[in-house]
Amino acid sequence: MKRILFFSFLLLISSLNANAQEDKKAKSILDKLSAKTRSYSSIKTDFTYSLVNKDRKINTTQSWKLILKGDKYRLEMGDQIVISDGKTMWKVLKTDKEVEISKPAAGEDALNPKNIFTMYEKGFRNKYVKEEKLGAKTVHVIELFPLVPKEKDYNSIRLFIDKNQLQVVKSEIRGKNGNLYTYDIKKFITNEPVEDALFTFKSAEFPGFEVNDLR
Repeated sequence: MKRILFFSFLLLISSLNANAQEDKKAKSILDKLSAKTRSYSSIKTDFTYSLVNKDRKINTTQSWKLILKGDKYRLEMGDQIVISDGKTMWKVLKTDKEVEISKPAAGEDALNPKNIFTMYEKGFRNKYVKEEKLGAKTVHVIELFPLVPKEKDYNSIRLFIDKNQLQVVKSEIRGKNGNLYTYDIKKFITNEPVEDALFTFKSAEFPGFEVNDLR
């Protein structure tokens, strides 16, 4: 479930295909956002993920972390860690004391963290909603709607983009089941040196874990 939710988060931060139905102001902002994020050599981000469903009385919040460097990534989601060096992916399940080894999903459209700033450049129409204050920041609010709604389990995605820094600071996904998923970015650091060792699984860090090779 967490992996599914994170991959929904991958649909949050960039631009849309020129062939999609587009709002010109929204497209201009998203294109600039995409160009800026493509220029980064590395990204480190800390964010909170929350799930709210008032009818089902659900209200949960977790802290997640993501590090990106080219094809490499490390995603920490509470009791799960997903690590990839670009050729191999390790999913560490802390609660089950288990590690699953597989190949990373390939292609620009793949559900893969390395595509976080590019994979949603198609398949949506966008709408500029408004400019507003979010805390001390002035943000652009842009709504994304899937061009083929029946293929998605959500109705819309709302982005809150820092007007001055041109970075997404918050995003919301409204699910068809009444769930509201919110991702609130707390820290966004770019172009810092990142050791490649972070993107390789080390068995010494997880003693006693069962390893299942699914390749």
